[in-house]
Parts: sequence; C-alpha cells; structure tokens
Amino acid sequence: MWEKIENYYWTLRYLKKSQLFYLMKNRLERGQKAVTEAQAPKTGTLPLWMPGMDENPEYLKRFDVEEIQKGSVTLLYESGRPEGKNWEHKERSHLWNFNLHYLEFLIPLAAAYRREGDPGWYRCFREYCCRWIRDNQEGTGDGWHPYTISLRLTNLWICMDGFGEILRKDKEFLQKLNNSMYAQYRHLQKRMERHLLGNHYFENLKTVLLGALYFQEPEVYQRTKKRFAKEIREQILSDGVHYERSMMYHKIILEDLMRVEKALGNRSRSMRRPDQTVHLPELLKVMQKMADAAYSLEEGMGRTPLFNDAGDNVARPLAGILEALDEEFHIRPEHRQAFPVSGYYTLQNQELKLVFDAGEIAPAYMPGHAHCDGLGFELSWKGKPLFVNSGTGQYQGPLRTYFRSTAAHNTVVIDGEEQSACWGEHRVGKRMSVVSAAYKERWVKGSLVTCTGKRQARRVELRENAVVIRDRVRGRAAGYLHLAPGYGYVREEDHILVEDAAGKKICRISVMPEDTVQIYKEGPVCSYAPEFGKTEQIQVVEILWKAREEEHKIQIRFEQEKKG
Repeated sequence: MWEKIENYYWTLRYLKKSQLFYLMKNRLERGQKAVTEAQAPKTGTLPLWMPGMDENPEYLKRFDVEEIQKGSVTLLYESGRPEGKNWEHKERSHLWNFNLHYLEFLIPLAAAYRREGDPGWYRCFREYCCRWIRDNQEGTGDGWHPYTISLRLTNLWICMDGFGEILRKDKEFLQKLNNSMYAQYRHLQKRMERHLLGNHYFENLKTVLLGALYFQEPEVYQRTKKRFAKEIREQILSDGVHYERSMMYHKIILEDLMRVEKALGNRSRSMRRPDQTVHLPELLKVMQKMADAAYSLEEGMGRTPLFNDAGDNVARPLAGILEALDEEFHIRPEHRQAFPVSGYYTLQNQELKLVFDAGEIAPAYMPGHAHCDGLGFELSWKGKPLFVNSGTGQYQGPLRTYFRSTAAHNTVVIDGEEQSACWGEHRVGKRMSVVSAAYKERWVKGSLVTCTGKRQARRVELRENAVVIRDRVRGRAAGYLHLAPGYGYVREEDHILVEDAAGKKICRISVMPEDTVQIYKEGPVCSYAPEFGKTEQIQVVEILWKAREEEHKIQIRFEQEKKG
C-alpha cells in the first residue's frame, strides 16, 4: 500500500499544472458521447502521398492486401475482422483494437490501386470507410479516442491523395466521408490530450493543423500553428532527437513533420489570404536534424534500436523515410557520433557498431514510454543485431513490467533494485538522476544515480576487434548481455563463447576471475520482442560480482577471419 502511495506521489510530482487541470477536466467529462455527424464545409486538397514511404516494399509487406480484401486484417501479429459495434474485439489486445481504428491498413489498398489500376482496390477502401462510419455511430469507444482520430484522419487523407481522381469522381461517397471526417476533426479539437502531452498531443495538433488546411478554416489553422510550433521547439531536442528518446516514436514524429511540410507546400491554394500562408518556422531544418539522428543511430544496426518503447512494425521503415526525404524535400542525412542532449552516442568501425544510452529517462512530465536502460547499449556485427535490449512487445500484459526493467537491458542491476520505479503500463515514480556523459572517437562513458541513490558509472571502448566495458558500482552487481536470435552462449573454463546457429565462433567474453556467470536459455529473462505482438526466446548471460566502486572489466573479443 505504501509503495503505491509513494509511486503516485513521485508520478504526480513531475506533472505540469496544466496536466493536472486537464486530468480533472477529463474525469468530469468522461462518458460524454461524440457528435458523429456534421456537414463538412468546402474542402481543399492535401497532397500527402509520398511514394518513397507509402509505396515502400518493406512497409507494404506488413499488410496482406488479399486478406484485407476478404474482410480480415492482421496487425501486430493478431488477426480479426473490422466489423461490429464500435469495432470492439474483447478477445484481442487493447493495442490491436487501437491500431484497427487507425485505418492504416487502407494505405496498401491505395498503393495497390496506383500500381495495378484495378478499381476493385478502391471499392474495398470505400467499403471499409462506410463500414467504419456505420459501426461507430454511437460516438463512444476506441474509435473516438483523440489519438485514434489523429492517426485515422491523417491516414485517410493519405489514401484520398493516393486514390486521386477515382475518389474525386465518387461525389456522393466523398461527401459522406468528408462529413464523417469533419465530425471527427471537430471532436478532436475538444478532446486534445493536454493531460498527457508528448507524442499524443503532437499527433492531435498535427491532425487539427492538417484538418484546418483541408476544411479551409484559417482561424483554426493560425491558432493551431502557434501551438504546434511550440511543441516542435519543446519536443525536438537541440540535437535532433525526439524528447521521449524512443527511435520508434522519433520516426513517427519525423513522418508527421514531413506530411505537414508537404501539405504546406500546397497552402497557397488552401488558405484564403496571403497573411495566412506563413510557413512554420525552420521546419526543414528540424527535419534535417531529425533525419541525421535517425540515420546515425539506426543505420548499420539492422533494425530500430530498442531503447525505451520501440519496435520495428509501428513506425515507417527508415529506408522509406530517407527515400521520401530525398525525393520530396532534398534532405539527405549526415552521420553524427554524438547526441549529447538526448544522451545517445555511437562507436563504430568496419564490422561493429555500438549505440550507448547515457541520457535522462524521458521528459520529466511524460515518461510513459521510458525503460530502465541507463548506460545500456546495443551492438551490431556486420550490420546485424548481436547484443540487444529486450524490446517492448506489448503495452498491456504480463511481460510489460519485465520489458521496462533494468535486467531487460544490457546494463547493470545494483542490489536487485531498479534504476527507476516504472510501474503500471506507462508510469514512472521516483527515477534516476544526475546523468552525465563524455565521449571521444573510440570511447564513451556515463554515470547516473539510481532512484534509490546508488551511483553507477560505465565506460565503453571500441577497439579494432573488441569491445571493453568498465563498470564502477558499489554493492551486489548483476550485468546482463542479451543475445539476438540465432546466437548462443557456450561456457568454457575462463570465458564465454558466442556462436551462431551453425556453431561458428563469433566472439568470446572474458570476465573477472571472481565473477559468477549464469547463462539463461529460457524463462521471462529470455523474452525478446523486436516487434510489437511478437515475443521469442533468446539467450542471456548474467555476470555477478560484489563491488566497492573499484573498476570491473568485461571484454568482448571478436574472432578475426583468417586471410587467404
């Protein structure tokens, strides 16, 4: 009981006063139904389709258009039929139900139509839109949550631009769709997530801004533009990383800016007066910095880095984002080693790339996607993941607590305690502090103080064929190294071997003589989720030692291939 009270105290302590106000306001307004019908005004156009992203083969592989055409949808490794009252599927996860209402699965239909010219894909899109409107007339449920509205409206505008002329000629349906979208747009303005802020509020503002352009409401546009510009300044750190420090959400926010920038390219035809066509300040510069960060931290890692809540099947693939940035805005990313404001650093040579986290846990008032990954790292070998963090996998369910825990990351647990008090699904109570870092070309070091006052310091050095990890802690230390799928540990007398599935030796891990080593091949600690909805078992080594702040050394030496 006392632990719960303490968690609430530390959670509420960091919130902004405005968040507390809107939390109470939301409580009072809970249960109010949305107005689901409205007469749309005259509309403009939103040129949001970007072939580099929307026709990217890696992205389209997430969806089975033949299955969608038959009335079923697979999202996040769960399948179901989009139908019934409020499209509510109690047998599915809440995250799947949320994703269903995004209507993102309609974008591949537009891509198929553009590729093949078959009007059957348009008819399928039309049917799903009409079904959503019909089945969600009550104005309640997940479909009327401000976040699902934000993503759904944007995805619909993308589809509308993708289908183009065939949709514009279908005037009766287009009017019906516009009426529904206008009702959603108006409801969103009343329910923006100011109690949460973060990426949710960003999505709300982005969608209202696009809606104001589409429905030609300059007063709403001007008001929202100011709020949106403020959030850009706050949420995109000066080093270009989104402040929630998840590269998955970073890519989502970058895509948002790309859509807004492309829509604003058409603003002279959408807005009525010259003084209402003002560009958002320095948007292209922000996109450049975000592109640099996404490219620098992910390229050569083999997938989205799994720091904080992240997975590969939610944001658009990096390759598609970079292609669209080049095609649409002539932005090409530049590699950078250090992102000191967010706390991410890279070390790299010909075969190895390491990403190190020495940053704050998250924005103090919005840590819902934070993990205990301080001073943790991920390491790729020859462009593929080798040492990995455990991922996320789910927002609801029995593994949520583990995935956010310190032991789920390649870092150190001190005296069995967590770095920060992550609790519930998206909350953090007392959290780590006094985080600092320094770096050179071949090494990076960082330190922090855990929520219980334990000091942790780590230095990681990249050599030609080795990684050397030096830790300083006081107490019972447990260091973790999580292997990617396809690799296994083999214990030998004075070291641990890492082998691939064919038995080829990849590297050897040397520890201190007094260390105790435990290899895990099953159980919760071996859970790994590179994508949402997908969890598999990997091998994990736990290295135990007792320390009084003296240096502890772990060396990972890679096998050098014999030449000719």
